[in-house]
Amino acid sequence: MTAKYFQVPGLLGEYYQQTGFSHAVVLPPGAQLVIASGQPGFNSEARMPDSAAEQIESTFNNCDLALKVAGVTEGLGKAHRIRCFLTDVSMEPLLMEIWRRRWPEHRPTWMTVGTNALCGKGMVVEIQAESYL
Repeated sequence: MTAKYFQVPGLLGEYYQQTGFSHAVVLPPGAQLVIASGQPGFNSEARMPDSAAEQIESTFNNCDLALKVAGVTEGLGKAHRIRCFLTDVSMEPLLMEIWRRRWPEHRPTWMTVGTNALCGKGMVVEIQAESYL
């Protein structure tokens, strides 16, 4: 059994669908939650990339891997909830462009928060993801 995603009717639902996320989700009965902690944009060499696009890609890679090592074989492709923190909310269109390119058909619930700083030096993005087994 899989999660069921919902959009509200009308223009707002259309906007969410086009942007890349859903209004609500219902998990299957008996689903076991898997929660990935906030993931930074460190690349595979444990270096923080200079560009926002590279950090976003790396952050998605890190979230995807965290879910996979916890048993969610589909990784972010099965995430039902994403929380994103950006030091500059004007980067959200870039974030969503990268999301839609990587997972074009998946629409988890999503919340993005603007913040003046993140805990790692040079971090511009941090993402937490939640999925289920």
